[in-house]
Amino acid sequence: MEFYLLTKKFYEKYSNCKEILKKENRPYTICIIEINKLTFAIPIRHNINHKYSIKTFNNQGLDFTKAVIIIDKAFISEKNVYIEQEEYEELSTKKSLIKPKLKKFIKAYKKAIKNPDDLKNKILCEFSSLQYFHKELGIE
Repeated sequence: MEFYLLTKKFYEKYSNCKEILKKENRPYTICIIEINKLTFAIPIRHNINHKYSIKTFNNQGLDFTKAVIIIDKAFISEKNVYIEQEEYEELSTKKSLIKPKLKKFIKAYKKAIKNPDDLKNKILCEFSSLQYFHKELGIE
């Protein structure tokens, strides 16, 4: 499992997208997933309080609601990124869950977009970073 930072170029392109996390020193795990051959970056966060995540310790872990699609390889930094060993080991044991859980989240997001007036769906749609990647996801 590899972790990266996103580049200044990424943050400049998406500077007006308020649901994209803006910490340039936040590690992301890069996951190649076979949904239209898209590359997703999933952030490591603290204080996660929803089910669309893979948690490690103390409500921290990978947060799928803040995942972004990497449309340009220049958005991925070449700098080495290190995370706490304990968190790395915990995420490594859950590595096989990342793709299925991300796919499940994308499916839930696409379903929520179809009925945004439902409060649960509205919250999911408003707070997900995927709202900036409808074209890539094939959402009209």
